[in-house]
Amino acid sequence: MSLSENGTTRIATSSVATDTYVREFAHLFNVDTAHTLTTTSLKTAQLTATHMSSSVHGLGKSTPLPTEDAYILSLQLQHSGAAELWKRGRRVPTEPYAPGSIMLGHLSEEPVANLPDPFECVLFHIPRPAFDELCSLSALPPVGELQDVNREIDPVLHHLGLALVPAMADPQLAGSLFFDHIGHAIYERLATAYGRFRGPAAARSRVLSKTQERIAKELLVADLLVEPRLSDIATACGLPVRQFIDAFRSTTGMPPFRWLRAYRVERAKELLRRTSLSLSDIGAACGFADQSHFTRTFSAATGTTPGNWRRVCRA
Repeated sequence: MSLSENGTTRIATSSVATDTYVREFAHLFNVDTAHTLTTTSLKTAQLTATHMSSSVHGLGKSTPLPTEDAYILSLQLQHSGAAELWKRGRRVPTEPYAPGSIMLGHLSEEPVANLPDPFECVLFHIPRPAFDELCSLSALPPVGELQDVNREIDPVLHHLGLALVPAMADPQLAGSLFFDHIGHAIYERLATAYGRFRGPAAARSRVLSKTQERIAKELLVADLLVEPRLSDIATACGLPVRQFIDAFRSTTGMPPFRWLRAYRVERAKELLRRTSLSLSDIGAACGFADQSHFTRTFSAATGTTPGNWRRVCRA
């Protein structure tokens, strides 16, 4: 956290990436520290997202990140009136950044920003290997280069970013399946809206077969303390990740992370009804982060707390 007389610069965090990336990212926006969220489904590279908000005036021009084969996506969450942008040392025509506007470019362009006004944004750092791997896990054809975007409003990415921000504040409560889901949705939006395809898209299955449904559910609940990766489940079902998510939703009526949340609640009900375990032990056994997480999730699903539900059930 970096403090000044004019306000505060905050960087929301979940898990920490490499020390080198943290230092470089902090230096980029002239702040002291930076932590990032890393998706869990990528095997060869990291897709990172950092939520930044600042009430500081006059942070100055950012410093370019080292040139690499990676994309940088900036999603603005609030109005920033005097934003400026340079690529390859040349100033890019811009207008004030409205909520939902994006800047998408390649780090080889050495993008530099000046945000003299308070701002709030989510920055995504997407190495090309990570992008290519997400492509291989999707039902989309191979994607060439992404288009250069400087200030376009993207309502889809805006909603995905808004969904991501509160989860980043406490990633343990959101769960890795949720972050995988959002990560693949962000990739698909970038690919379909700004990518150049190099072949036909694969046909998508409408629903899972009975065997695929059984495999998916068994993997989801195999260990309630550790959430599986979407890519592993999709592979076991013989489907690309995006196709698996769509088929799972069509089959069950909800995406995998919500289905698992509902299963945890039902498992908790069974333990509340049949055992004398404490509420904290039940919450832990069902994979909730802590008792507060257990109570909030259970109450949202049932309209009452676990303790009240147990008392009514046994009355």
